[in-house]
Amino acid sequence: MQCCALVARGMVLVGLLGVLAGCGDDGPKGCPTEDEIRGVCAGVPQAAVCDDDLCVDDVTCAGIERVGSDAELQAAAAAAVPGTCIALAPGTYGAVALPGGVSLLGRAAGSVTVREVALEAGEGAVVRGLTTSMIRVRGATGAKVESVRVRGSAESGMLVDPGSSVAVSASRIEGAAIYGLFATDPLAVTLERVVIAGSGGPGLWVESSADCAEPSVQPALEVKRSIVRGSHIVGVALFGARAAISGLDILATRPGDEFQTGRYGGGLSIASCSDVEAKGLRVHDSKSYGVLVDGSKATIGGNGPDEDIEIHRNVIGVSIQNVPESFRLENARLDENQGLGIGLAGESRGVIICRTSVTRTRGRTLPTLGAGAEDVGHGIAWTDGAEATITDASLSGNALASVLIDGEATGTLHHITLSDGDEALGIVQQNFTGGMQPTVEAGTPALRADEAALYPVPAAPDVLPKDVVER
Repeated sequence: MQCCALVARGMVLVGLLGVLAGCGDDGPKGCPTEDEIRGVCAGVPQAAVCDDDLCVDDVTCAGIERVGSDAELQAAAAAAVPGTCIALAPGTYGAVALPGGVSLLGRAAGSVTVREVALEAGEGAVVRGLTTSMIRVRGATGAKVESVRVRGSAESGMLVDPGSSVAVSASRIEGAAIYGLFATDPLAVTLERVVIAGSGGPGLWVESSADCAEPSVQPALEVKRSIVRGSHIVGVALFGARAAISGLDILATRPGDEFQTGRYGGGLSIASCSDVEAKGLRVHDSKSYGVLVDGSKATIGGNGPDEDIEIHRNVIGVSIQNVPESFRLENARLDENQGLGIGLAGESRGVIICRTSVTRTRGRTLPTLGAGAEDVGHGIAWTDGAEATITDASLSGNALASVLIDGEATGTLHHITLSDGDEALGIVQQNFTGGMQPTVEAGTPALRADEAALYPVPAAPDVLPKDVVER
């Protein structure tokens, strides 16, 4: 079959138990519970970078300028050449623009504060061990931001300009008024053990200025064991980007002030010909969708350690729409979403869903196709003639429909298990007057086709426009 390797029912159970187990019982010692992810602590370490007042270890420095006042910092920055390291004594400093390749090194985020930091074009700058309200990467490449707290920006916490590349590690971006981190046409952005919390707008936003850029020029994003929490409008938004995610929690995304209808407030948006591989993803408690994939390719989930997927307590769990080529969801658990667990729409093609459970989808009033807002509560809604292979999937405790197919559809249903009330709901193909039907294979209840419309059909969520926030 055109799917992941089929596994015995016992192996499916083992996979689901693995999803429940999460990262284990014992978290990192001294780590706040909310900053733990997959057995590591994200955010700024409690310990200082070093034991000395001035910390330049592990950074290649052509020369070292030690400063202890803002006047000294401004003078050092004005005279610095590529490779210079400016070492900051504990204290408070004003905004500084660093020439290309110049590093700014403090002892700890708790002892050094710099109002704003700008990294100009050049190679290999390091910003480390300090607190600031904003970092702007203005064409710098190979830049590193380590053990930095970015706090309380009246604009965005970190801005990455076109042609820049930056790796952010063991850092925290909190309380930005607009974006947590915003990047347009970067060469590459890497996040590892980063917390982005409480943004007034989107948490993490990476976009190509082209609607569908060539793969060779797509912005590249890599995320490892990081957390985006308490954002507004969207937690993580990707437009025309290539992304590799291995450990990401997107939690409690809310609508923005001017978006009170709940149509925005989604966890992860993948749009505009993006190409994403995501493993170890958790999306919980979004006020709109958990994951939205529109006009893009994505592989979400895997079989290895810490590669499972949790999509819990969102309004819509996963919406797959207008996918032209391929989408794969594997080893995922969707639980207590409201209105819809998984939606397939927009004539999507090459959709594969396997080793996945959709449980306890709650009833919720949502916009529906052609009928205004109605109560829905479906495990899977398959519409618009989408093509999909669904195998080794279980559905239970869903409020209204277990698997609902509206109109024609193509694909395969293999080893679909219905329980806890879903067996009575069955697999229903409504508004069917002849044409294409999915093939029903071993271990799957019979498909019931009906000309009548038995259930309301949820409308696909709106895709975020790039100008959703005034910049």
